[in-house]
Amino acid sequence: MIRTVRRTLGGAALSALALAAAAPAAHAHAVAGARVFVNTLLIDDPGVGDEANLPLASVTSPDGKSTVTDLNFEYDKTIFDNLALGVGTDYDWITNDAADNKKSHGGLDDPYVQLKYRWIVLPEHEFISSVAVQQSFGRAGTTTIDSGYDTTTFSGYFGKGFGDIPFAPIRPFALTGELDYNVPNTGQSTGYGSVNTWSGGLTLQYSIPYLQSQIKDYGLPPLLGNLTPLVELGWSSAAGSSAFRPTNNPTTFNLGTGAVWTGQYYSFSTELLWPLNSAAGHGLGVIGQFHLYFDDLFPDTLGKPLFGS
Repeated sequence: MIRTVRRTLGGAALSALALAAAAPAAHAHAVAGARVFVNTLLIDDPGVGDEANLPLASVTSPDGKSTVTDLNFEYDKTIFDNLALGVGTDYDWITNDAADNKKSHGGLDDPYVQLKYRWIVLPEHEFISSVAVQQSFGRAGTTTIDSGYDTTTFSGYFGKGFGDIPFAPIRPFALTGELDYNVPNTGQSTGYGSVNTWSGGLTLQYSIPYLQSQIKDYGLPPLLGNLTPLVELGWSSAAGSSAFRPTNNPTTFNLGTGAVWTGQYYSFSTELLWPLNSAAGHGLGVIGQFHLYFDDLFPDTLGKPLFGS
């Protein structure tokens, strides 16, 4: 799991993650038939597993002047093989903050817990879907960093591989998607947090591991053979009509372009972030992740569901 509600993303620069030169074949947790859906960055993947973000990091600029560095840490533990509990929080560092006399400061976001349930897998059609509920705890983080609202988020996820289509050139492609409804339930009496919002997005990914294993083995080295290039679209908007949408909660669209390198026990990923409207930020940003798979690292202990096999 990854935190479902992403912040507004804008511009900055960061060097790309260095990828390991060799690793075993991927055994990630979001699997439907021969398809492995990689863990993505702007939205969550549709799988359930024992895993951790260490961290999911982004560098953006909401206004072209200030810079926000966000580090998300999350740990997910399976209760049953199709149900997982996640806990996490973020650390933000803001430079030249216009809302705080152009000072630089940092702090923790409101922590959150999430239950995620994988309710359907159709292996022959490479389809998987799950649902989740997440609760963040307002006023538990740093006052100047997060909204201070207790917020409940209801989410749905899907993944669909193209492997059942009888046309080899497009079979390595897959789509994943997420839709969230975010409901602030208690907190301060003013501010953007009092507005219900929608968020989510779509990814289009091309799996080179799928190409190698299911269509034709080109003998690529692991550096290329374990790579999944992808494009992500992230979106957020206030719920309700535009007449009731406050100016500090506008619709945002962000595009992410990059790749995920997946090994047996971990993955690296990085993307450039392209704000598609002014409300989403200014200039290029970057996001990256180091992700551990405990279900493969420790299959008989830490990576094993608490109940069931």
